Amino acid sequence: MQNSSMQKKGTKRIALSFAALLMLSSGGTAFAAETTPVPVSAVSGTALTYEFTGVDAGKAGYAEGTLSLSSATDATYHLYWSNNAGALGGYYPIATLNVGAGKTESFSFGYHTAIPADATKVIAVNASLTDYPSVETASAVFDIPVGKRLGYSSNDALYTFNSFSDIHIDEEHFGDTPAYWWEYSEAHWAQALNYATSLNVDFIVSSGDQVTNAKLANLDKEWKAYQLILSQSDYVNPIYESGGNHEVRQDDAVSYELQAFINGTGLDGSMGTMSAAKPYYSVTEPNTGDLFIFMALEGGYRPAKYDEFTDEQLNWVENLLKNNYGKGKNIYIIQHALIKGYGPGDDLTNPYYGGAIDMSLPSAQRFIGLLEEYKDVVWISGHSHEAFELGYNFTDNNGAACSMIHNPSIGNPTHVTDGALDYAFNENLSQGYYVQTFKDAILFNGANICDQKIYPSYCYIIDGKTSAQKQAAKPVKLYKDVNVTADMMRSVIANTNTVLGLYYEYSSYDQYQALKKCYYQYKNANFDAMNNEELLTAYSKLKSGIATLHEIASAK
Repeated sequence: MQNSSMQKKGTKRIALSFAALLMLSSGGTAFAAETTPVPVSAVSGTALTYEFTGVDAGKAGYAEGTLSLSSATDATYHLYWSNNAGALGGYYPIATLNVGAGKTESFSFGYHTAIPADATKVIAVNASLTDYPSVETASAVFDIPVGKRLGYSSNDALYTFNSFSDIHIDEEHFGDTPAYWWEYSEAHWAQALNYATSLNVDFIVSSGDQVTNAKLANLDKEWKAYQLILSQSDYVNPIYESGGNHEVRQDDAVSYELQAFINGTGLDGSMGTMSAAKPYYSVTEPNTGDLFIFMALEGGYRPAKYDEFTDEQLNWVENLLKNNYGKGKNIYIIQHALIKGYGPGDDLTNPYYGGAIDMSLPSAQRFIGLLEEYKDVVWISGHSHEAFELGYNFTDNNGAACSMIHNPSIGNPTHVTDGALDYAFNENLSQGYYVQTFKDAILFNGANICDQKIYPSYCYIIDGKTSAQKQAAKPVKLYKDVNVTADMMRSVIANTNTVLGLYYEYSSYDQYQALKKCYYQYKNANFDAMNNEELLTAYSKLKSGIATLHEIASAK
């Protein structure tokens, strides 16, 4: 799809004149276009232009608009986001255009699509070239005006995270751990963790349906498979999950299933939260104070029929919003099921998906009221599995609600065949977001996890509300009465590896991930070259981490 946004908004069209200085106003901030004439044609007879359109045409980082490429000869071109050297790594082409001699072809970005943080240009490269697509070898180059560039590099992000959903570890057809139903879900979960590791994200959030829970007898095995894959990955940072309808798929065992979700995920990792036995919780991002609210479906497997949110849960959410909104922080609500006919995740006029929350239910009406009252919140959902290509990824309901993002599925993104969702399994397709948080902008970069590449059309920008806050480093409790030697360090490293294997069922707990991260920090260290202070610090970190994890495991 060329226009990937769920909705088109506004009729304002602004064609930027790049031969003169043009001032564009956005929220009181003026942007100046470059005076250098563009487009720049690298090959005679080709030209690339970009007309920014929509109500956000004057705002930095907003990509909505139309790229147009003309050619003097018949040729096929790939369009790429580019820095000053060449195409940005980790991205698919923006588009591939077949242009006839003397003709012009175009490609349009939709509402709230994003210009990448590192992009300074768009380049058109002849598809016959197989080398790295560079500015030097481009057939045409468009210089993004300074006022339209985001103004940040990726290195300026205050923090990053992956947003995933619908992993669907499934033990229905196999009794062993791990199993292989939802045919590629386990491989895709491992790939998602590999992607998170390669990006070095600060944490992962999941919008629910970590497991499939087709049979209650297999629920424990599914959580173990989920945790085993996590424990065996190289990912070492926190992971936080919300509860989906598959977490409570057996309607006559909801209390048991919710407790399994609490035990399996560890929620925020604190004993107090877990002991409260509530499947919902919040997490504060330590470097900014940004708030992440994780909700859970409590009514049972059928969101279309049940009031999924208790009054107690909605009171809790509303109090968090009242106490934190408008105080210089981003607020995210991570919640599983989309609402029928409202927000992203499905076709609003011809629904394909029958399992969404019925918006007429009292709890749904109250939840919608919160989304419309607190418009600077970001709501992240999942549930329908619908792939990015269907275009139901982002909306703010024409400004009537908060920014709403839909996750497809790690386990199995779906498409539409003959008017219905097609659940055919695809080994090479797994989709989620890589999210970058800057001081005044949030970028949700839609990616194919299998390829570890970002789709330019499915990247969305949301105005940010945060800033970095200085955090005091937590002191290490030192084992000062111990004379640590290199051999002792080798021994404690081996012991840590054993403990991580024994306690893999706690791999989604913060305590497990912290110990695993510490293990990765020291496992290949040259202990013979470390001084006494370094040995004592390393030993104390590992011994304390083992003790903390053992305490959690013993309590559960």
